[in-house]
Amino acid sequence: MMATVELTIGYVGSHLPSYYAHEHDVFARSEAGLRQAAVELGFSLHVISAPVVTAAEARAARRELDDAGVDFVLLQNSSFAMGDVVREFALGRARLGLWGFEEPTREGPILLNTFVSLNINASIVTRFLRDRQVPFKWFWGDVDHPWMRPRLDVTVRALRSLKRLSQARIGWVGDLAPTFFNLAFDERSLEARFGTRIHAHQLSELVDRSRRVPQAAAAAAADAFLRSARASEVAPSQLETGGALYTAMREFALDYGYDALAVSCWPQFQTDLGIAPCVAYAWLNEHDEMPVSCEGDAVGAMSMLMMNEINRDQSMLLDMNEVDVDADAVMMWHCGVSPARFANADGVTWRHHSTLGRKSDAPPAGVVADLVFEPQPVTITRIADDGRQLLVIEADIVEGPSRGFDGSRGWLSNFRIDHEPVSVADIVNTVMSEGLEHHFVVGRGHHADALSELAAWTGMHPIRPIPYRAFLQMGSRGIG
Repeated sequence: MMATVELTIGYVGSHLPSYYAHEHDVFARSEAGLRQAAVELGFSLHVISAPVVTAAEARAARRELDDAGVDFVLLQNSSFAMGDVVREFALGRARLGLWGFEEPTREGPILLNTFVSLNINASIVTRFLRDRQVPFKWFWGDVDHPWMRPRLDVTVRALRSLKRLSQARIGWVGDLAPTFFNLAFDERSLEARFGTRIHAHQLSELVDRSRRVPQAAAAAAADAFLRSARASEVAPSQLETGGALYTAMREFALDYGYDALAVSCWPQFQTDLGIAPCVAYAWLNEHDEMPVSCEGDAVGAMSMLMMNEINRDQSMLLDMNEVDVDADAVMMWHCGVSPARFANADGVTWRHHSTLGRKSDAPPAGVVADLVFEPQPVTITRIADDGRQLLVIEADIVEGPSRGFDGSRGWLSNFRIDHEPVSVADIVNTVMSEGLEHHFVVGRGHHADALSELAAWTGMHPIRPIPYRAFLQMGSRGIG
């Protein structure tokens, strides 16, 4: 179900004819390198065929790029170029990259003089156009240079994720879980920053749809659940009810054109359908690549979409539930909504929810995905404070000091923020002192660079570590 986002990058060469960009084949070499990168990194390339010299030529090129819907323009100082050229592109719709090219020789008359021209352009955008606050990213060298290709890879992933968010529609169903006030959000602020639109629905709409699902469709989904798991400990009737809910949620998302869902999961599902809906959420995440956040966490769903586009994979929404100081590790857990692809060799077992209905006369409620995460590198992230902040932590899922609580879980350690090691004490102190929302997105692989760049393009503030101390620490927002 996950639609493909295509990023379009524009290439513009700029120069002065008194230099030697043509003679040293800068334009053709750069275009050829970008076309190869486009294939390997997965973007479309729009090339301005004639290098620009004057502001008028730059204005015409910028209009062509805007009309073509280009997302990011690489303005290359193929040689020294005049400062009124960059001003035109700073006024354009596309995000801006400034690119300089290496000198063909390092002695004798200077042939390109691109480094100083790149410096001038960066200074013009930053200082002369300071009121416009135009973000840009610099690049240097041929396409294969270590300051070009790796930086471009990060930019492609960051901007592709931002484009996904700008086009996304999220279905928010059933409000927040009772008293989870910390997950409240301002949809106007989120739409203004990212373009994401969030639409509210009553949970009864999903319940009613679920009850109308044909028994054969519910049974087929339940059979797929069983075939995917190592074992099941729940009644077939609960699996079929979960299958009906999965089918209803899938059709609901398709009917409304939603890219992700944020659905309150208790207590109404237990009252109306007698189940925990985790199996439906987990299967949509795993089978349909549809991010579903539980407990009505709409910003959690946005954060999952963001992560999924960064790493072209699925992610999971988890709580931090236990800390082992000696192991320098934290257990991350949720009731049972994680995709099966995160499971270790033991796979998935469908079980009853471990907390719903206990210590009462209520019957046990299924169905949840019980699994332990496979050791692997991961990134923890979350859009926080209505998009004003972004949490980014690289870590590793490790063999922990225990098997963990029933549900979807694993121990994480080896934490890094901005590539610097931090302890579990620092992680806990940062989360608590900043008062972060209690849901965290975990995705496979280390992706701090792309997420940090995404934050820079949108003006989000990366959350800095607050080293553990024994005294009161207020975090970045403080009081008042």
